[in-house]
Amino acid sequence: MIAIIDYNAGNLRSIEKAFELYTKDIIVTNDPETIFSADKLILPGVGNFGDSMKNLAQKTGDYSLIEVISRCVGKVPFLGICLGMQLLLDRSEEQKEISGLKVINGDVIRFKNVRKIPHMGWNTVNQVKDIPIFEGINNNEYFYFVHSYHVNPVDNSTISGITDYVYEFPSVLTKGNIYATQFHPEKSGKNGLKMIENFVELI
Repeated sequence: MIAIIDYNAGNLRSIEKAFELYTKDIIVTNDPETIFSADKLILPGVGNFGDSMKNLAQKTGDYSLIEVISRCVGKVPFLGICLGMQLLLDRSEEQKEISGLKVINGDVIRFKNVRKIPHMGWNTVNQVKDIPIFEGINNNEYFYFVHSYHVNPVDNSTISGITDYVYEFPSVLTKGNIYATQFHPEKSGKNGLKMIENFVELI
């Protein structure tokens, strides 16, 4: 079973529909026990970093979703999408006083000296590492982005994809079986769907 973690961050149905093309064993849930039993996890998200961390901190039964994610991450394949990628880091310039999930060390920073914010629309991803979710996807293919902040990890070895928007920024991170994309694969046409298929097929 694949669980899409529901913390009121929006865009859940479009992600669920995209995954349903490749598996029927998928659920949108905030139930800790269901998440604990999942074979793969997806952390989606659009919106505000601080508000989202506050939502994750709210308890559902005996656990907050922060506690649930901390117990599960690294044990099963995990995919963070857009804000779900940024939440994996230590903190964000959007609200510096609120800590992130601290799964990948680094900060989330606002685009500086760029033409237009948010960075919105189609842009290419330069694959700097060979990772399973890139299988069957040519290098420098286009994916769909909507964001005003980008990740800045401490360890450059976690960077698997780079995108150029005035300057280069990390658009795909990996750490073990943790994958994270700044773009929305569910909105990225055939390349995004191929990435989703690759994640579903991960062992």
